[in-house]
Amino acid sequence: MRDEAELVKRTLDGDESAFEVLLGPYKKGLLNMAYQITLNAEDAKDISQEAVVKAYRHLHKFKKTKSFKNWIYTITAHAAYDFIHKRNRQQDLVHNKQHTGDLISSSPEKQYQNTQTKEKIQFCLKLLTPKEKMVYILRDIKEFSIKETSQTLNISSQSVRTHLSRARKKIRHQFEQFKSNNGETNEV
Repeated sequence: MRDEAELVKRTLDGDESAFEVLLGPYKKGLLNMAYQITLNAEDAKDISQEAVVKAYRHLHKFKKTKSFKNWIYTITAHAAYDFIHKRNRQQDLVHNKQHTGDLISSSPEKQYQNTQTKEKIQFCLKLLTPKEKMVYILRDIKEFSIKETSQTLNISSQSVRTHLSRARKKIRHQFEQFKSNNGETNEV
């Protein structure tokens, strides 16, 4: 955290390379989160890039006593949420089944199982509302605490719990459908 404060100070003093170092540990996670929300690799790249630009422009507003990780994830979550709402207004949701290639596995069998599970989770994410999806991703995939999720999405802790409960229930129900259909994905 102290290193982050120093990197923020150096960036604000004009050292652009310090911002790259500051952002380094989070770039892949931001891209993955944006992808998990949009299920589209190109949109995820655009969203994460937009979030990075916003973070750079507004770095002077960052409170050094707060977590940079939470701050940058908040910016990305809001950018993704805004994107989804804009896309919903303009057209029906069109989901792209591209994968970001994050699977690293020791055996082909394990990689196949991971791919199957990832595809099922992506299918389930399509069933969630944007708010449920963001809460689920932050809590269960990115492992944010209730408090961090609440702060990131600017909603109450109770709202986080409610959206998370709904999301988990929908996902659990869909996985039960997968089991009863021997893994076939039938639209609900």
